[in-house]
Amino acid sequence: MRRSKMKRRVVTQILVIAATIFVVAVVIAGAAIGLKSIKKLKSLTLTPTFAETELDVNTDYEFKIKGNPSKANLKSLEYVVDDATATFSKKKDADSEMAVLHTGAEGTVTVSVKKGKVTSKELTFQVVDQAKRAEEEAAEAAAKEAEAQAAAEAAAQVEEEVPESTLVMVNGDSVRMRSEPNTDCDIVRTCKKGETYTKIETVDDWTKLDFEGRECYIKTEFLKEVTQEEADQAKADAGATEEAKKEEKKEEKKEEKKEEKKAEETKPADPAADEAAKKAAEDAAKAAEEAAKKAAEDAAAAAAAAAAASAGTVTINCSDGPAQFTKAEYDYFVATWSYTGMADEMMSHHSAGELHTLYNNTH
Repeated sequence: MRRSKMKRRVVTQILVIAATIFVVAVVIAGAAIGLKSIKKLKSLTLTPTFAETELDVNTDYEFKIKGNPSKANLKSLEYVVDDATATFSKKKDADSEMAVLHTGAEGTVTVSVKKGKVTSKELTFQVVDQAKRAEEEAAEAAAKEAEAQAAAEAAAQVEEEVPESTLVMVNGDSVRMRSEPNTDCDIVRTCKKGETYTKIETVDDWTKLDFEGRECYIKTEFLKEVTQEEADQAKADAGATEEAKKEEKKEEKKEEKKEEKKAEETKPADPAADEAAKKAAEDAAKAAEEAAKKAAEDAAAAAAAAAAASAGTVTINCSDGPAQFTKAEYDYFVATWSYTGMADEMMSHHSAGELHTLYNNTH
């Protein structure tokens, strides 16, 4: 009886131990399966440690490899590169999380890493010979600089070869500009003293000049060469003279108004006296106007005479005002009317245009 109890006790203990061992084995197996599942690689990320998008030839570039999950085993990775002249491999003396690309010839290179069915995203780069490119860019810049310098030198040479234009000024009044270098052709216009033109060339005793883009001619004896400064000064003087004439006319009008107002204020009661006063005022205004005109003519004649003396011309008081003539023209007129003994008076009975016509028709 006692033996039977002991036997049952031993069997029970054996069963408990066996059950315990089975439970422990199941737990260990489950833990192993769970741990393996946790460390299973799901994805790979390949990241360059540099910022360049264009890589130099024959140069090393490093990449960082990251797995998901982070504790996944990254051993036995496959390093993929599509350029036969380049190499892509694990970095020496480093863990499996670093890779090195050594570039080869110029072109494009694509790299990636893979393990089993898990592959990283492919990264593509342009490979260039940067030293060669720098030399080509330097050569191109030097060529452009040389081209620009040559163009500047050519422009400077052309500027030096272009002759400076010559200005000529009309030194007489009512000087005719003609379409051809002779007196039988059309008259383009009648020039005033002080007008300036650009000289083209000299044709016999005529000067070809530019008039509003047209080639015209004036006798050289009625012109003198001047500088740009002298031309500008003559233009300014002409403007000042014109302005002075305007001011003079304004003053004359003011005086006339004053005289009219004064006459109005002193108007007598007698109509006959009133008419006489009005006529006297008109006569006075007319006399003042004639006196001012005579003074202006005398001043112009004096200025013209002074200019004529310096320019080798003679001033003749024509019927339409003082005008400049060459010494040759003046001598011709004197000889023409010498038989009258009043050559100057005969000249004064003709306008400047009539005298020019007389001279041109006989020369």
